[in-house]
Amino acid sequence: MKKIISLVMVALATLFIGCGGAKLAPETQTLIDNKTILYTQVGMWTEKGKILGTNYSTGLHIPVNSEVKILSANAKVIVIEYNGEKINYEVVSKYTKVDTAGMIKRLFSDKKVSLDGLSPATKTNILNGAVALGMTKKSVLLARGYPPFHATKGIEANKWTYWRNRFVKAYVTFKDGKVSKIDGAVS
Repeated sequence: MKKIISLVMVALATLFIGCGGAKLAPETQTLIDNKTILYTQVGMWTEKGKILGTNYSTGLHIPVNSEVKILSANAKVIVIEYNGEKINYEVVSKYTKVDTAGMIKRLFSDKKVSLDGLSPATKTNILNGAVALGMTKKSVLLARGYPPFHATKGIEANKWTYWRNRFVKAYVTFKDGKVSKIDGAVS
């Protein structure tokens, strides 16, 4: 009986600790504490005051290199400010395969992403969150963000799955590192 009680106490303690805030690197915590201006590293969409970690492409598009501030972060939500509006980025680790600290590192930086050397058409697609034939994997990430990794094996894969919304999927196929086929509405 004592062993069962001990196991239950350990399980409850683990659950309690796991529900706390994400462990952030000190420099990331400083960015949050100081409300430092950061730049988005990929395109993302907000609808009704939230962005889902599943990366649906509905609502207002926030392009790469947009100025944001991280107001707070915990294991489930990163609260950002964009154009004076508070937006909750809902971290869904089972889809993103990274925790809050990983999402902050993936999505935000104190430096803008360089778009130098890209064609005008590619820059326009990136800033509009659009994917087109011939775009590189990096350009697709900048435009559309990371695909949910429960349906895409990783950015090394040659086929990425995106969702427009909960019901509509789109597939981006790469050949030699460039978009060769698009099935469905990616953006």
